[in-house]
Amino acid sequence: MDQTRKMWASAAIVGVIVVGGASIAAAASAGRLDQVARDTRAVVEKASPSSQPSERPAPETTDGIVVSKEVNPDPNEVIDYWTDQRMEDAQPMPMPGVTPGQFEIPADKLQTTE
Repeated sequence: MDQTRKMWASAAIVGVIVVGGASIAAAASAGRLDQVARDTRAVVEKASPSSQPSERPAPETTDGIVVSKEVNPDPNEVIDYWTDQRMEDAQPMPMPGVTPGQFEIPADKLQTTE
């Protein structure tokens, strides 16, 4: 077999391996994302790129499920909003806190490090 045929055969084999690996990785990633969505009960709203922020519904919280939406679709509006004076007058958001006993974790969900 001459060198050109060997090169094309090798390229074809590498291509098949790369495509197979990419498809397996994509399938595994999609499965993992579905698993995380089931575990956390989180739903991300899918909106068309052409919709304006005013057309999108507000985030909803019902029965432990959170639906999120894009907050600042236009970065230029954010830059225009945060003037030097507004930056000086800005107050930090309060840190969330959890009181002991507020949440119960089932024993089968606890992870131990050994």
